[in-house]
Amino acid sequence: MSDGTEPPSRLLGGDHDELDQRFEEFRATPPSATGRRNEIFDQFSTELRRHIAVEERLLFPVFGEGDPSHRVLVDLMLDEHRRIEEVLQRIHLRLDEGAASTEDLESELINVLWAHNAREEESVYPWFDTHLSVEVARTVSQELHEPGAKRNEP
Repeated sequence: MSDGTEPPSRLLGGDHDELDQRFEEFRATPPSATGRRNEIFDQFSTELRRHIAVEERLLFPVFGEGDPSHRVLVDLMLDEHRRIEEVLQRIHLRLDEGAASTEDLESELINVLWAHNAREEESVYPWFDTHLSVEVARTVSQELHEPGAKRNEP
């Protein structure tokens, strides 16, 4: 963006990358490290929910205005967000129960999340670079990087 604000596509795509890294950290943590696994998953799910909330509150309404094909895409992405939330809750439940394995749910989350991210990064985020107001872009940046949203903390 001309005012020095990072382009929304780079900001949001970078957030996807950081979330992917956090999820891979969770997957790489042995099931025997129950406390650490729970902690990492809590961080991941909190960060992912923050990302989803920013999209739903600030971005999807702007994208869905005007063009009917955009509204169809927004509806699809909102449905995917609901599916992602359902899987997050099921993983949390299994972790709370002390289950040794969440691999089946991890695979389910990967299938939904990665397809969803690709759709956003290819079809939606580039649109934001040319259509999003500077004010909204700044708000997105601030909310994704608000205190407590640090991705590189253990």
